[in-house]
Amino acid sequence: MSDNNTWGILAEFDSPASLVKAAAELNKAGYKKFECHSPFPIHGIDEAAGEKRSKVSMISGIAAFIGGISALTLQWWTSSVDYPLVISGKPFFSYQAFFPVTFALAVLLAALGALLGMLGLIKLKFYHPIFNSDNFRKVTDDGFFVSIEVKDKKFDLDETEKLILSLGGKNIELIQE
Repeated sequence: MSDNNTWGILAEFDSPASLVKAAAELNKAGYKKFECHSPFPIHGIDEAAGEKRSKVSMISGIAAFIGGISALTLQWWTSSVDYPLVISGKPFFSYQAFFPVTFALAVLLAALGALLGMLGLIKLKFYHPIFNSDNFRKVTDDGFFVSIEVKDKKFDLDETEKLILSLGGKNIELIQE
């Protein structure tokens, strides 16, 4: 295995296609605690890595629904129940007049739901052991990397290194915490 101070292993790949292929093979081999790093989004890498669909859109949709219903309910209650006024013979509840506020509050709560949902689901970290690698600095320009954590049940240093080498990985290094 490895010593207690080792966080995981990092390997560089030549292209986005080789990174997607490596992610698919690692997923097929049963690895769960691995991540792909790229300077830009790569189409199809989520499916290759076995990632599930994000729940942020559902959280945002529920927040928008709650915002719209609460805005409409508040406007109905204030104009029909709490302080009903007959103005020019118009009905107490005129949903057409309430649409702008309802829409604005729905959009506001959808945006807040998306932000808070994203921050809650990603478990934002300000430090990661992978930042200790000098080679990893290329990820912001032209580097494609895969990192595998020691905590993965399938992780065995020798076997994992052989698998990464067979997938085309290079510049393999151990990442220390």
